[in-house]
Amino acid sequence: MATFLVKFEPSNVELPCDGDVTLLETALAAGYFPKHSCRRGECRSCETRIVSGEVRYEGGRAPDGLMADHCLTCLAIPTSDVVLDAPEVSNVPGRRLVKAGARVTSVDRISDDVAVVRIQIPAGSGFDFDPGQYLDVLLRDGTRRSYSMANAPAIDGHVEWHIRAIPDGRFSQHVYQQLKPRDLLRIEGPFGSFNLRDSAAPIIFLASGTGYAPIASMMRAHADKIARRSATFYWGGRREQDLYATEEAVAWASSTDGLRFVPVLSDPCEGWRGRTGFVHEAVQQDHPDLSRFEVYACGNPLMIDAARAIFREECELKEASFFSDSFVTAVTQ
Repeated sequence: MATFLVKFEPSNVELPCDGDVTLLETALAAGYFPKHSCRRGECRSCETRIVSGEVRYEGGRAPDGLMADHCLTCLAIPTSDVVLDAPEVSNVPGRRLVKAGARVTSVDRISDDVAVVRIQIPAGSGFDFDPGQYLDVLLRDGTRRSYSMANAPAIDGHVEWHIRAIPDGRFSQHVYQQLKPRDLLRIEGPFGSFNLRDSAAPIIFLASGTGYAPIASMMRAHADKIARRSATFYWGGRREQDLYATEEAVAWASSTDGLRFVPVLSDPCEGWRGRTGFVHEAVQQDHPDLSRFEVYACGNPLMIDAARAIFREECELKEASFFSDSFVTAVTQ
């Protein structure tokens, strides 16, 4: 099998890529993190411009709706040397990927559709992560489910996930209804480049639903640093019970003048006294000029796409100052 070179610009990272391995798999295996989410070609988060070179897809047909000169790196396999426009790829590799068995230590069903799951990865596995990253659960049929860590990194391999039960979701419904302590899960990771940048810019955290988890990880690990920069956390849901960790978020905001918490509901019950509407619109109302800010957004892909577009086009946010991770809420979750 031929081997080709894949190059990520502008970082100038160059990696050998076998002619039967996807561009994304090649990067992740080497510790680099191009933008991506589902790794199945469904969310299109990994759509990337090809500067030069050719790729192919299993079945011989490119996915529908691709922009000209773009590819989905999670599906694209090189047929020549390839250069990609991927400004999110750092020139320094990240954490080493670990594949291991993990033991479930607790399952707390804290609302009618969210479970807090804690697992233990063997301490000798070498697993570690940066706040904001996620793990994949490897299912028996070869598919994956991705969940962000909500805890601060722990040397003992402890991990906390927040998992929402998706209607008819094969794995998430199993988690909510049947998963129990001592069950064994096969995991791989860490993945993702959704982490706090070394900057002095004030911060907007923006989350919907269980997009709270990676922001919680950042807060638990970097609370003092975040407070010094000044941060506002906007958390959106449809109903009040969707904001399942409000007490923790309020406690953070109460601990220092450098943190503010703004809950937002799109379909509140009678008696709700907080903000209403879409969560990204609340940010826009409060901050019509985001030119000085960094925005960290996680949750529903539609919310993230809308926030990115509005903040750039109407609030003067720099493209390089918007950082995101998205959850794919397919019925197969």
